[in-house]
Amino acid sequence: MYEAVWDTEPDPRNFSRKVTSTPGFLVPTGAKVSSGRGRPGQLFRRGPATALHPPMLRDQAPGSPG
Repeated sequence: MYEAVWDTEPDPRNFSRKVTSTPGFLVPTGAKVSSGRGRPGQLFRRGPATALHPPMLRDQAPGSPG
């Protein structure tokens, strides 16, 4: 959604940290998925929270106000 609306790709590490650290935004399922080498990824489901707090902000374009 962020990529489509802002026409930019968020940093995956920061994005993941933000959405997983917001209480109630994502809930771990307890399952993991392995797509090859490395540590298996943890799976989540949607939680009861409907907004990130504080919200994610997009980078300001050079020369734009704000």
